[in-house]
Amino acid sequence: MPLIAPPSLPARKSIDANIWLALAGGLVGTVIIYALLIPFQTSYIGQLLFNRGWTQPVVILFALLVAIFTLLKWMRVLVEARALKQAWIPGNFPIQSPTDDQLWDFQQTLSKRRAVLPIRCARILGAYMQGQTREAAAEMALDDGAVASAASESSYTLPRVLVWAIPLLGFIGTVVGISQAVDGFSRFLQAAQEVDQIKEGIGSVTTGLAVAFDTTLLALVLSVLVMIPLVMVERLESQLLLNMDSYINDFVLGRISGTAAETAGPSLGVEELRQTVQEVLREELPGLEEKIVPLPEKLETVLNQFGRLSQALANDRKQFLATLTENQQTQAQALEQLLAQFHHQGALFLETMQQGQVEASSKITSQAAEVAQVLDQTNQILQQRLEVITSLDGALKTLADTGSLQGVLKELELTLIQLQPTLQQLSQPRRVTLVEQAWDNNKS
Repeated sequence: MPLIAPPSLPARKSIDANIWLALAGGLVGTVIIYALLIPFQTSYIGQLLFNRGWTQPVVILFALLVAIFTLLKWMRVLVEARALKQAWIPGNFPIQSPTDDQLWDFQQTLSKRRAVLPIRCARILGAYMQGQTREAAAEMALDDGAVASAASESSYTLPRVLVWAIPLLGFIGTVVGISQAVDGFSRFLQAAQEVDQIKEGIGSVTTGLAVAFDTTLLALVLSVLVMIPLVMVERLESQLLLNMDSYINDFVLGRISGTAAETAGPSLGVEELRQTVQEVLREELPGLEEKIVPLPEKLETVLNQFGRLSQALANDRKQFLATLTENQQTQAQALEQLLAQFHHQGALFLETMQQGQVEASSKITSQAAEVAQVLDQTNQILQQRLEVITSLDGALKTLADTGSLQGVLKELELTLIQLQPTLQQLSQPRRVTLVEQAWDNNKS
């Protein structure tokens, strides 16, 4: 019984992971990690996550997002790998005609499955039933294989960006930490006057350096931890897609090709087929040979067309195999180029980090020399102040000795006060009377 209408093709499915679920899991995981480490802020892990700048929680979020995405992808790959081991097209199922009701029912059953492989088989059978040629099925297989490879490649774009963003965030934290250290050097060198201020300045410098190196440490460790599983899962998915293409080529397109050859007729030569047809016509339709003289030529033309069609089918099969092999080689080369790019970018990043650390070390060495010079100058100033204090101490002792001189002066002042009435009396005017006595008396 022929089909009333061609079957509808199910929508394509790919081995994808829910990126929004991974993002939600990353946010929740980051909050849980920081909440659990609140009582341990004084430990090394607590200091590493709470006191090393804003880049640390962002690095944790990106790492958890990539890790959850990788886990979801791995689970999908496992499910599809189990589906690949099942026999979706039984060996005794006949694929003899694109208008067979049994083939239509089987195609509808496959289209209701949730795995990727039966959906692809259902699409290929549907294309075969709609176009009623093997070329239509082969084109559908090629299109689905290319779309699946492209979808798989594009699904890893965001995780790859995040994997490269994690060490870049660590490098940003390094730049921020070194900037804080240099700024702390400059500020305390301008305002350093005492030893306590110098100690506080050195503490701010060491804090900035801790931020610089701890952010880089966390970012590099997390990027390595999430990059290796991501590359492994991507390789597993690529191998799974290649196995699906091989399954479709062997168990779907191969069955359709064999069926078409059988329905084309017996494998006889052109001459043998012509003789057979002529004998049948003579036996069944005597007297009509003169009326159907052009029929052998037309039959030869039809047979030639069948031969060209068979050759086209064989060429199409070879082209499909060549395209499949080329796709496999292209994917392998792309994966090797990706790994080489990973190694090259990692080497460049490490070289940049080493250069930045050398420059930071040279700056810190020069600043330390300036600090040593300032410390020497401060020591000289302190010694001068100690000498001034010593001289002041001697002066104070001299003043203490002169205290007795002040007592003598006070006693002298009291004596002068007591002599003042006598001196006043002596200062008054006086009359001097000269008494002349007789010479004789004097002489006697």
